[in-house]
Amino acid sequence: MKPYRKISVTVGILFLVGTIAGILSMVLTQPLLTGNDLQTVAAHETQWITGAILVLVMGLPLAMVPVVLFPVLRKQNEILAIGAIVFRGVLEAISYVLMVICWLMLLSVAQQVSAGAGVAEITSLRTLGTLLLSAGDWIELLLAIVFSIGSIMINFLLFQMRIIPRWLSGWGLAGSILYFVAPFVSLLSPAHPAFSLDTSIGFLIGPLALQEMVFAVWLLVKGFNPSAKPALAVA
Repeated sequence: MKPYRKISVTVGILFLVGTIAGILSMVLTQPLLTGNDLQTVAAHETQWITGAILVLVMGLPLAMVPVVLFPVLRKQNEILAIGAIVFRGVLEAISYVLMVICWLMLLSVAQQVSAGAGVAEITSLRTLGTLLLSAGDWIELLLAIVFSIGSIMINFLLFQMRIIPRWLSGWGLAGSILYFVAPFVSLLSPAHPAFSLDTSIGFLIGPLALQEMVFAVWLLVKGFNPSAKPALAVA
């Protein structure tokens, strides 16, 4: 079980690093978007860039989770384990990179607005800035879809293998399904509520967000279930 203990600790650390980075990114960037004032973004360039970098610090470790878990999950179903890497690894990482590109482009637009362009040019730049913010929101919804599909695969395999308590993997499976529904609620709703915990779709996101923190702590403290050794020993 010793190699699997290293895997469980690594996954737990990746979850915690990703979550903390995501929270810090929100703390830094959300106050700058009040009223969609591009000049506020331009005036706090370092803060905005730091927030964008933290998105990568969040996304890339989280995208590594299915890669690190692959030696374990493949013992149950290699196809689903590879699928988790594709959805919650590759596609998720690409989504985070695209989101950061939108944020950095928004900063460039904001800087041009602050530079004192003509009235007509400023109007065009503000429109472009609004489009970049909207593009980031749409990418976030697509990210939620690929993320939840990968999470469904991971928790389904964990539930079958019993290497963590079934209440925990079952919680993750149910939470992943709710998380999968959330972006479609936002897409199809006339109001298009923001994809966050403090909006009307927050109750769909919350269960998985909480489960992943409990999962991370469980892996760090407990690791995989020793009684599941036969499942882990499968070639």
